[in-house]
Amino acid sequence: MPLTPADIRNKRFTLVRLRPGYNEDDVDALLDRIEEAFAVLQRGRAEEPVITASEVEESVFRGTRLTPGYKEDEVDDFLDQVVSELRAAGLSRPGDTPRSGTGATAAPMDAGAPVAPPEPPRPDGAGAGAGVGGAPQAPHGAPQGAMTPEHVRNKRFATTRLTTGYNEDEVDAFLDSAEVTVGALLNGRPDRALLAASDVERVRFSTTRARPGYDPAQVDAFLDELATELRRYEPGGH
Repeated sequence: MPLTPADIRNKRFTLVRLRPGYNEDDVDALLDRIEEAFAVLQRGRAEEPVITASEVEESVFRGTRLTPGYKEDEVDDFLDQVVSELRAAGLSRPGDTPRSGTGATAAPMDAGAPVAPPEPPRPDGAGAGAGVGGAPQAPHGAPQGAMTPEHVRNKRFATTRLTTGYNEDEVDAFLDSAEVTVGALLNGRPDRALLAASDVERVRFSTTRARPGYDPAQVDAFLDELATELRRYEPGGH
């Protein structure tokens, strides 16, 4: 049975806590536009569509971790249904093609993205921060097994396609700040740290659906590790 404006208005999603979800306000705002579009369809075709199928597919929501958010797969499944009906009603941009079920794929990951080369060893063979085999080693006095800036800089995450992912640019920018913070703490300069453990725990990233993004589970796991690491440098940390 085709969706109606009332179906959109009365749609409810499960709230999730302490794991990735979609920002409620962002999703509700999109649903308001979708409801208006279906209301227009009921009254007859408008000259300009309120929203197109492609706009729904390309929608981006802020992610939630420590605050409640809508369950991502429920939202995605419902939006897939909305997209199908909007396309069937002709509400799509010229030249658009469905992104699922027709062999279409999201943009490929840039396999040629530059990776920072390792620092060359010093002439004396005992490069700063180098351990056995050139592995990064925490400076003397740092917590046992401390994370190093190199660990953060070289961290890689799997890329998702056609499923929920975290915006890559936002994650990369945050990790740049994390790298600076870890380096400052290791060198005994907490005044130069850009982040605290609480900042890591509260951070939210926009989510992607129709284009590649970082695997949320992998990013969240690393952020938990990073937050634990930063707490070791706080008063009372171990």
